[in-house]
Amino acid sequence: MVQEILCPTDGSENSYRAIAQATRIAEPADATVHVLAVIPEMTRGARLREEWEERVTESLERGEELVAEADLEFESERRHGPVAQEIVEYADDHDVDMIVMGTHGRTGLHKFLVGSVTQRTIELASIPVVTVPPDEDTG
Repeated sequence: MVQEILCPTDGSENSYRAIAQATRIAEPADATVHVLAVIPEMTRGARLREEWEERVTESLERGEELVAEADLEFESERRHGPVAQEIVEYADDHDVDMIVMGTHGRTGLHKFLVGSVTQRTIELASIPVVTVPPDEDTG
């Protein structure tokens, strides 16, 4: 049974869609939802880092609100480093049963060149990763 669900957030609408999906999965088992935001390791410079800190704070607060609205327990944390690696390490550190995360719908050459945090997380994780595609209207 799923008791611990991790939802990484980057502040995008689709990451919030993933959190909403995770709460639907969590409700029958009264599972705890973990909301995680990671500041990428490439974030350099005081101004850029400050912008990321603000973005992360806002995304964690919004994620916590979504979980609280579902009347579920939650934990939240911010980390710094390689995003997919930090997601998987958090899952391992907190005995998470499942990761639920959004995708950005990138395809083709862009996905090949840039890579995908979701794809990398799937490759690294030893637990199920549920992906939530973007809403067709908001893409």
